[in-house]
Amino acid sequence: MGATRVLLADHHRSFVEALAILLTSEPRVDVVRVAVRPDEVVAGVRDQLVDVAVLTVDDSDAAFLDLVPRLKALRPDLGLVAVCEEDDPGLLLRAVKHGFRGWMTKAADVAELLDVVTGVAGGETRIPSRLLTRLLQTLLEEDEELRDATVRCSTLTDREREVLAALSRGETRMEIADRLAISPNTVRTHTQRILAKLDVHTSVAAVTIARRAAIR
Repeated sequence: MGATRVLLADHHRSFVEALAILLTSEPRVDVVRVAVRPDEVVAGVRDQLVDVAVLTVDDSDAAFLDLVPRLKALRPDLGLVAVCEEDDPGLLLRAVKHGFRGWMTKAADVAELLDVVTGVAGGETRIPSRLLTRLLQTLLEEDEELRDATVRCSTLTDREREVLAALSRGETRMEIADRLAISPNTVRTHTQRILAKLDVHTSVAAVTIARRAAIR
């Protein structure tokens, strides 16, 4: 089996080029592209045979995270490794939902990077055990919340779902009434019935359940 073909991307060219230099002596990987901008990442995956893309992720800048659907469309079997400044469970959760299967911090050494990259290239998941338990717990909790929200919303009529979807989009009672060609009082009645069926006391709580159940 040949070397794993890797694309490295970070907003700081000095970092990504230094990382590429560190990997030049490693026979298990071949750095085929370095990138600092989203368009360079897309071009690299489109124009070159890339097995794994190593992308820096940041909560304040989702540019590389948002690229994932385009990258996967270009190469469905592309492996994704997220690199971050420090461990962040919330950011890890976002990355996993985007399709990343590897995670490491910028403080990691070359040996760890190689392990993560080659593992992901082989179809494995490489997430540190220190984060894995919390990640799995969060995913299980979200799954339970989704099931609960789906069951609650299944009791609503079609009209009540329309009203709830409108509330979820931030529409006012008057806007809902105008769009559905009903009176504001009827909207209020539907809203009261929605709260009762969902077993909540406020529209905000109802909207939270609606969004979990993908009613928008």
